Amino acid sequence: MNVMNVMIGSTFALLVAGLFISYSSMKSTPTETPAALEIARLEKREAQLETALAKGKAEQQNYTSQFESAPSQFSPMSGSNELEKVRAELLNLKKERDSIEEKAGAVIEDALAHSSPDPKEKKRSSLIDTALVMARITEYDNVNKVAGIHIERVGNVNTGDVLGIRRNSGIIGRLTIGMIDRNQGVADPLPGSFLGGSIDIQEGDELILPPD
Repeated sequence: MNVMNVMIGSTFALLVAGLFISYSSMKSTPTETPAALEIARLEKREAQLETALAKGKAEQQNYTSQFESAPSQFSPMSGSNELEKVRAELLNLKKERDSIEEKAGAVIEDALAHSSPDPKEKKRSSLIDTALVMARITEYDNVNKVAGIHIERVGNVNTGDVLGIRRNSGIIGRLTIGMIDRNQGVADPLPGSFLGGSIDIQEGDELILPPD
């Protein structure tokens, strides 16, 4: 197994996933962009104008002496005109925002559709999927860094063999077979073979001969 190829493939997959997640977050979570701030400002102004207009109409219907002594500075006519203008600007901004999001979505979908895997990686992935299970992890001692294994193919697994740990159709790391007693044995993980450098071994992980 070429660890560098795996790291490159994994990095590409993470980048594509990150791009897709960023786009999904952009649609579901408001961002502090100039357009978003302007939309928020206009929505606030729209609410203020609607409140003022409602208050102005109420004052006209209930004309009192208090209103004469302290006349309102708000003109229902001018407020109505401003409200229509704010609504028009708000509508245009939202249309522009939706258009940008649609174009961004189209670009991401096109990138995902054309990001076909490397032929060598595709072949290697197929070899991993179809590889015979040589042994399985029965337990892992995280303190002493040693794994207990059950050998499925007795006679094909020997002390000193290096097997790959298969999980979810991928090899997450490797280990070296140690002492064997019939169909039981122990194995030592190879730290440098695990992506990220952190040893991750779980009960039930399959051990296979890793492809070249």
